[in-house]
Amino acid sequence: MGDIKEMQAPAKERRLLILGAGGFGRVVYELAEELGIYYGIAFLDDAAQGEKVVGKLEDYQKLSGEYTHAIVAIGNNALRLQWMQRLEAAGYRLPVLRHPTAWVSGSARVGQGSVILPYSVVGAGAAVGCGTILNVASAVDHDCTVGDGCHICLHAVVKDQSTVPPCTKVEAGQVFGRDSM
Repeated sequence: MGDIKEMQAPAKERRLLILGAGGFGRVVYELAEELGIYYGIAFLDDAAQGEKVVGKLEDYQKLSGEYTHAIVAIGNNALRLQWMQRLEAAGYRLPVLRHPTAWVSGSARVGQGSVILPYSVVGAGAAVGCGTILNVASAVDHDCTVGDGCHICLHAVVKDQSTVPPCTKVEAGQVFGRDSM
């Protein structure tokens, strides 16, 4: 879940670029700001404007020397993964942003570029893929596998030992598992 040495580096060496300044982007911004581990946080967005929007999505390459980290806050699961590949190729680090109220088991794994929002749970032995969104109060039970680019929505539950295919959206309040499909 992120590089401990990297997070011990002075904050002035860590600047975060968020791709997407819509609703989810603003949620990610507030989470990153609350974590207090970035010196500067800004957005790239093709439509939004504002003082924190420093350019369009295509500007990611020219900003790679200024921003060390990037996260994709785009709701389309497949598109989020495509942008993550571009960012990684351009040299950005793709952090896991985890709200302090979320609980992630010490034996669980969470892939880079994932966002874990308040009160979410990731159980023992679970594996959460890259670029996955675990929305508010979602639960991934023990020994589950959640593929890359998934979105586990508000209050959704992934039952023990279940596998969620890549780019799947588990809807708000849905129970996903072997006998609930």
